[in-house]
Amino acid sequence: IKVNYENTIDWRQSTDYLRCNPSFHGHLRFDCALIQLTTERAIFVRLILMFKCEIPDVDAFQFALTQPYTAGIVGGSRRIDQDLRLTRVKAVLRADSIVVLLKSFIQGALLSPNPQHQGEYLVVEHVDSDMFLHMKVWAR
Repeated sequence: IKVNYENTIDWRQSTDYLRCNPSFHGHLRFDCALIQLTTERAIFVRLILMFKCEIPDVDAFQFALTQPYTAGIVGGSRRIDQDLRLTRVKAVLRADSIVVLLKSFIQGALLSPNPQHQGEYLVVEHVDSDMFLHMKVWAR
């Protein structure tokens, strides 16, 4: 999927290419993204499947089956996370995946597994300046 978004740094269009493929050059590849779930809430998700639904004489709609990273983290936010400005997320069970419109995707996201806590991921916000600013808003 090609996600175009307006970069909040210079207001130019930027593009992220997200993949969901069980055999991308011989390896699993299911990218993550930041999506606008509701008007007030953005969440991180992992792509599982993308599909298109065409309704004759109406329009075609593009969807993605996604696994939200909205599960609660045992112990909540840790002091060291706050001091280092780390954001930890955890996926819900795969059975609790949701279908969202592709147009709700804000941009791609890099989530790195937390080696000390299985199933938790750290949001890598320094990968680009736009994600850095999104995370400043997220932290409020």
